[in-house]
Amino acid sequence: MIFTKHYQEFLRYYDLAKQQQKLCNLGDLPHIDSDVNDDLMQNVELYDVVERKYAGFSQIINDIFYQKTDAHPYINKIKNNTATQQRMEVVNNWNGIKHDTQTWFYIFLLHRLTGSAINYAQKPSGYHNTLLFDMHECRDINDIKELVKSTTRTFYTSVGYQFPRFPKNNKYKRGGDYFLCEYAEQLIYDVCNYLDKKKNVDFRELGEFMFKWNNEKGLVKYKFQYSAFLADIADWFPQYINKASHFYYGSNAVECISYLAKPEKKSNKLEFLDKIMDRIYEDTKAFPYNAEDVCCDYIRWVENYIKPGSDYEHLDRDKIWSSCRITDHPKGRQKNMLKLNLVSSFNDLKDHPSDYKILEMNNLTVHEYKKILN
Repeated sequence: MIFTKHYQEFLRYYDLAKQQQKLCNLGDLPHIDSDVNDDLMQNVELYDVVERKYAGFSQIINDIFYQKTDAHPYINKIKNNTATQQRMEVVNNWNGIKHDTQTWFYIFLLHRLTGSAINYAQKPSGYHNTLLFDMHECRDINDIKELVKSTTRTFYTSVGYQFPRFPKNNKYKRGGDYFLCEYAEQLIYDVCNYLDKKKNVDFRELGEFMFKWNNEKGLVKYKFQYSAFLADIADWFPQYINKASHFYYGSNAVECISYLAKPEKKSNKLEFLDKIMDRIYEDTKAFPYNAEDVCCDYIRWVENYIKPGSDYEHLDRDKIWSSCRITDHPKGRQKNMLKLNLVSSFNDLKDHPSDYKILEMNNLTVHEYKKILN
């Protein structure tokens, strides 16, 4: 296995994000005032985490689970009244609420299946279109299902995430509602029974159990959403999961890892990904399920990702750049694309130019682009 220049840059990014997590995410220092010398990280509140429990898509889970107890990772902000308005609303409404394991698991699953409340154009990013704001009045899973059925406003968000292919039923307007009300409860009970018998299972062992469950019901795997649910169990019920075991890889993580190293000979793809993840664990002590999420953020950082709109509309996308030292990356938003006049201004684009959009606009191949740069 041959490690590339991206691997050293990944380790550097990891250290920067770890510092941002300590100072800004968990601490009280505003991102803009951190001394990481990285404009992107200091202006966009996305690159400030190396543990997925503290990422935007998990923030509201911390609030409903820990409420106003000292176990809340942001309790100092809550006590000092420096927490966001959204957080204060949730912890106040949920304070004192207790649920059994099955109900918590059902809530985790609902959160992941409906989009994890994420919107990268907003600050804070993890409170968008979520039913969890209203769920404090529910006593159990049956109450939650009734809330799902009766809610008319949208509580699904696809800003950054895609929904699974839900089953359809004429009695339900949305396939997600149908799954949550007619399938999810039984899945949760079966998962809990499995965990009670097995104890401390690997991520993929439980994942394969859930995928098989879906298959037996004539459903697709829901691999992306179920993986996030597995990580939730590890974060809030760690007694059930071997946190050091190998995790699943989303498409962004696979893309990232493919940049970090190259195989010396033909090998099994999953084994190759696992070997790189083992090396990351060796160098950073990050559990694979956390490192997988860091990989997703790293590739966004390399490609200078800013979600236009809302709280980031004021940022000049011709001037805000990451400190990434790889200057010939052909995807996303890059300084050299401006210098070569491949785009007049990134501010004119409604969306972040993902993948090879800028090169395709100029009928350039990757080889031609790199040849011009060199």
